[in-house]
Amino acid sequence: MSWVPRFPEVKAHLQLTNGEFGSIVSMGAIGNIVALLSVGHLVHKYGARWMLHISSFFLSVSLIFLTHSTSSLVFLIFIIIQGAAISAFHISINAQGFFFQDRTKKQIITLLSGFWSSGALITSIIAGLLVDRVDLGTYSNILSMSCFVVMTLIIIRISPNLVKADLNPDSKHKVWDMFKGFKIDTQVSATMLLVLMLEYAVSDWSAIFVKEDMKVVSGIHTLPYILFTLAMITGRLNLHNLLPRYSIDFLVSRASLLSGLAFFAGLIAVSLTGTSNKTVVLIILSISFTVAGLGSSFLAPSVMNAANARSNFPSSVVIGQMGVINMCLVFVMRWVIAWTAQATSLTIALCIPAVMLLIASRFSTIFKSA
Repeated sequence: MSWVPRFPEVKAHLQLTNGEFGSIVSMGAIGNIVALLSVGHLVHKYGARWMLHISSFFLSVSLIFLTHSTSSLVFLIFIIIQGAAISAFHISINAQGFFFQDRTKKQIITLLSGFWSSGALITSIIAGLLVDRVDLGTYSNILSMSCFVVMTLIIIRISPNLVKADLNPDSKHKVWDMFKGFKIDTQVSATMLLVLMLEYAVSDWSAIFVKEDMKVVSGIHTLPYILFTLAMITGRLNLHNLLPRYSIDFLVSRASLLSGLAFFAGLIAVSLTGTSNKTVVLIILSISFTVAGLGSSFLAPSVMNAANARSNFPSSVVIGQMGVINMCLVFVMRWVIAWTAQATSLTIALCIPAVMLLIASRFSTIFKSA
């Protein structure tokens, strides 16, 4: 997250146009897919510790090369490596989360998502403040080395409790399973797409929508996005307080309805209000985004829990397979939203993820069968 605010400087080093830079950055998806298909099996076979060590090392090394490189070819190689490292770490740490959750019966996956969202938001803010204050090379060197050292020390400390290698020689989960054992749970995959798209749409388009369509001045135009993210963090960190009183299928059904209706209502309200009163527009969007973020906060982690419960594969393999499917489906939907905005308006395009959340409320049965 920390180098995203420095993209203009990285692009300038490479002497690329916006289109060329965007295209080459998107090639990280190659590394994502390779890792998502393979690392789950490697975690199952060799344990989580070495996958965490290896992925954290390549995360740090790739960031240094990406922020120093003036060669498009070198940048391409390391953006693919970084994509693979990100997915490898994601699979390993979430497999550890499921391992802990299965043994303690505590809701840890949603908490992990909440901590990740908290870190992402704080990192983005700090990184943005350091632009033009700290040289890019110095910034990335210190950041990469510091994070690598800290992650290594943490991994060593928790290593006795990490997922161990599968020593059973008759284990049916071989590396070849990444191809022959790939299984799509249609209901789970559809539900995951429906609940994920609002988060992606808000991340992609909220700043542009508030600033350009609603004419809110720079500086405060990011307030709805910040409130959305804070609400997601709050929801993810507090879901466990609701589970003793309500079933997860009840919570998912009601939360998806609440989130979809709140976001949809906010878009309609600002469309009717117009852009003449910026204060009213900002208040409406802030309330709408906050409620939508709170309602959608725990939906995706909960669907991942259901996917793991419904599958016979190890959790690490489930995470990888779900990741590949999600990446493909989300890629298509992001294009749909983008071109809908181009053909009609951004307001209409942003209604798509709101409607998807309303539809998601009908899929809460996946949690009953989990």
